Amino acid sequence: MMAGAAEDLRALFGVAVRAVLEAWPALQIAVENGFGGVHSQEKAEWLGGAVEEYFFRNADLELDEVEDFLGELMTNEFDTVVEDGSLPQVAATNDGAATDGVCPQPGPDSQTIKEEEIVEDGWTIVRRKK
Repeated sequence: MMAGAAEDLRALFGVAVRAVLEAWPALQIAVENGFGGVHSQEKAEWLGGAVEEYFFRNADLELDEVEDFLGELMTNEFDTVVEDGSLPQVAATNDGAATDGVCPQPGPDSQTIKEEEIVEDGWTIVRRKK
């Protein structure tokens, strides 16, 4: 693969990682409520790069490894234990983007997986529609 193509794929993967993290309610709640201190927003932005780098430094990651890594980052950076069941979904979505290698922009008629927000007992849960 040519260097330019590899860089393009990495850039696309980085965009996908950040999109997944920005749609993650647990992270957004932590940022909005300042669980990471005064630099919560900066930490959230740094998190995208940290997750991207983790995938590039570790080949053949298992989902539970990605889940553990995300959980540790949330605990260490935001003093937050994620127990809403979202860690496996976020890990799987990032792993899927890494496995696919490319993240095409969905068109108006595309059959891509879409996220849906559902409010249950005051909690916002993000589920993937099949």
